[in-house]
Amino acid sequence: MVRGKTQLRRIENATSRQVTFSKRRNGLLKKAFELSVLCDAEIALIIFSARGKFYEFATSRMQEILDRYRGQAKERTSGSVIEHDKQPCRYEAANMVKKMEHLESTIWSVSTFYSFSFFFVCHYNN
Repeated sequence: MVRGKTQLRRIENATSRQVTFSKRRNGLLKKAFELSVLCDAEIALIIFSARGKFYEFATSRMQEILDRYRGQAKERTSGSVIEHDKQPCRYEAANMVKKMEHLESTIWSVSTFYSFSFFFVCHYNN
């Protein structure tokens, strides 16, 4: 027998909603525990029910994991902002270098041509 696909929408019946929340919460806590055991991962899981009741699971001290998360999030945010700001500057600098090289080669070609032409005209007239 195959289960039908369930539509994800709010359960209107309060009793059914509470039963579903309880079952899914327990399933989520079980999966978090299994992941921590199988993969040796540090996990912190925080759940608040619709009534404001608090549930948590942590493989070690919750506060240590949250502090570690805050440090990683701060590094990631500040690092990505700096890297994000550098990218347009790098692109613009590369374009400017190409333009300068092109201008220098053009100037070199033109100046060589004019000096050769001037030399040729001077010698031709004499």
